[in-house]
Amino acid sequence: MHVISVLKIALISTITMTAFSYLVTLLVKKNLIEPYWLNVVLFKSKMAFRPLGWVLHYVTGIGFLYLQLFTLKLLSEGFLINGFMIGVLEGLLGILMWHILFKICFKPKELKLSWYYLNLLGAHLVFCYTALYCINTLF
Repeated sequence: MHVISVLKIALISTITMTAFSYLVTLLVKKNLIEPYWLNVVLFKSKMAFRPLGWVLHYVTGIGFLYLQLFTLKLLSEGFLINGFMIGVLEGLLGILMWHILFKICFKPKELKLSWYYLNLLGAHLVFCYTALYCINTLF
């Protein structure tokens, strides 16, 4: 797959993942938006639209897409099973990465981890299914 296609798919998939987090944030009335918390933890900034957190979030999405492309080569299941297996794998990896980040930097007192980690799992499922759809139909 060409690098431009990977960048496009990663961007689309990360946008849908973030939209999912916005939707869950609205439903549960708890801020679960990943770029916001990256800004808080890494840059001590509570500005929702500080560019560094967003850029880091999208760059991480590129890495997760490459992991998905690699994992797809090992799987021979269908769309639903592959998406679920890779989504759970990447969701758990995302949770582990955040857990390490909280240990290295700090965990904001106002962030409820059970909600945040559950959201991360769902958001990575959305990411994976979006990426699979794009890989199979658009690119």
